[in-house]
Order: sequence, then structure tokens, then C-alpha cells
Amino acid sequence: MTRTPRMKARSKWPPRLAKAFFLLVFGLWTAAPVYIVVSNAFRRTLDIRRMPPALVFKPIFTHFQRLFELDDFLRYFVNSLVISVSVTFVTIALGTLAAYGLKLFKSRIGERLSNLLLIGKMVPAITVLLPMFILMNRLRLTGTYLGPILAHSAMGLPFVTWIMASFVRDIPGEILDSATVEGCSRMKAFFRIIFPMLAPAIASAVILIMQFSWNELLFSLQLTNLDTYPLTVGIARYVGAISVDWGKCSAAATISIAPIILVGFLMQKYLVTGMTAGAIKG
Repeated sequence: MTRTPRMKARSKWPPRLAKAFFLLVFGLWTAAPVYIVVSNAFRRTLDIRRMPPALVFKPIFTHFQRLFELDDFLRYFVNSLVISVSVTFVTIALGTLAAYGLKLFKSRIGERLSNLLLIGKMVPAITVLLPMFILMNRLRLTGTYLGPILAHSAMGLPFVTWIMASFVRDIPGEILDSATVEGCSRMKAFFRIIFPMLAPAIASAVILIMQFSWNELLFSLQLTNLDTYPLTVGIARYVGAISVDWGKCSAAATISIAPIILVGFLMQKYLVTGMTAGAIKG
């Protein structure tokens, strides 16, 4: 018995319905915590504690007003911005150059080194907190921007190098050879040819590293002071020993997630761009 086109179309409906169902569940599972945090930022304190929470409520801006008028939230935001942007720039620059070096100077050790770099990412951060604090304290970098910048860069650099090395390894060697024939030095070929081809890898690394530095709490808590507290430490101060100011925490979290979402949207177009496709078109 031959199957008609209508029968084939009907046979595709169950898998499509199952796929749509799982996507819907996953979407709700992902969006529910974000909705709770954002909605609590616009609720009264009594409405936040009400169970079950009301879906329809009158929004207020009192919690945001308290953040900027009574607290040093703007300072926390600027500190996080300075630290995370600096960490992103340092790790991307050094990690890309390190991956390019592994590409140029091929050896058995160099080929395996990129995979060994992941060991640094697997080590729990708390195990290196004490020696990192002692080192920064002796260098008198605690309480400065440079302390958390160096700590975050040290933790993120192996991961960035590993990401970049996997992309640089796939670049055809003929591209470097042709650049050398045209008179380009190794560094000139890197900045004019290789670096633009690494746009997808750089976009991925920027999102991951900036998110890590923006949300990091452990090192920031130990290496900063009142003048250099980032957002994570500032928000943690709203959690008291007896009670939690859920309104201020939710308002601060709502503002803090905006820059990461913005970076994700800005880098999205580079994530879908083919690496060698751009070189062929150029």
C-alpha cells in the first residue's frame, strides 16, 4: 500500500508536536526565574511575599529609586563594568596571540598543550583563592581594580586560549603561506587576515568571559574593598543575617542582567558568520 502525501504529512505531526511541547517546557523553565526576578523588582514588598503571587499587579519603581538614592549602586555598576571589560580585553588579546603561536610553532607539546589548558578551568576556584589572596596582598593590589582583573584573567585565560586554538587550528595553512608570499610578516598577517577570520570565536569568548567576570563573586569578595566593590558583592550586601531585601535584590539583578543580554545581542551576528567563508569572500 502506497502512502499518499496526506498520510505522510499526518505522520509528521506527532514528532512536531513532541518537539514543540519540549521547546515550550524548556522555554518556560528558562524564562520563569527571569520573570520572577524582573516582576519582583516592580512589586511592593508585601506583594513579593504573597503566596501564590499575583500575576496582575500595579508596578512601582520604589526599589530602583532606593538603589540609586540610598545606596552606592551606580558605583558598583561602574566597578563591574571596568573589571569585566578589562578582563575581556586582556584575555581575548593574550588568548588569541597564544593560540596563534601554537599554530605557527607546531610541535607535539604544542598540539597537546591546548587540551591541557582545560585543566586550569577544571580546578575549583576556591582552591586557588588563598594563594591568590596572599599574592595580591603582598603586591598591595587588594582593594584595587588590578587585583580582581588579574585574578579573573588568570582563571579565564586558559579557557579562552583553548577556544581560540580550536578555531586557529582549522585555518588552512595556505592562507598564511600566501600572506607570507605577499610580504606580510607573521604579526601583520595575524592582524590583517587571521584576526578578522576569528570573529565567531572572539564573539563566543567575549560572551563567556564577560559573563564569568560580571557574575564572579568569590575573588571579588576577597580582593576588593568599599571603593571597588562590583555588582555581585554589592547585591550580596542586601542579604542580611535575619532578612533579605527582595525588592532591592530583584531591582539590582534586573539592572545587572541587561549588559550581558546587550552583549549577547551585539555578538549574535558574528556567531553565525562562517570563519573561512569570510576569507573566501574577501
